[in-house]
Amino acid sequence: MYNNNVNKKQKNGGLGYLLVGASAAAWWLSKEENRTKFDGWMTQAKKKLNGESQPSAENFPVHKAGNPHPDDTADNKMVEEGAQFAVDYYNKKEQ
Repeated sequence: MYNNNVNKKQKNGGLGYLLVGASAAAWWLSKEENRTKFDGWMTQAKKKLNGESQPSAENFPVHKAGNPHPDDTADNKMVEEGAQFAVDYYNKKEQ
């Protein structure tokens, strides 16, 4: 009723791909330079998974984004002009 030869071929095909992938990885990791790269990638991945990849406050380039100081007239003017541009653009598209 069931054909066992088809099932065996399917299982062996997956095993073959697994072996080819493992041998390719072993060949690639045989070089010291590639092992160093892989170690760096794994370290970054571990930090991201643990939530440690957030930039520190002193290295973050934007300190006052979205919260301009009321006395900073140049920044307030820039924000105001940006809002006017968006409203003008929207009005032109609607008309």
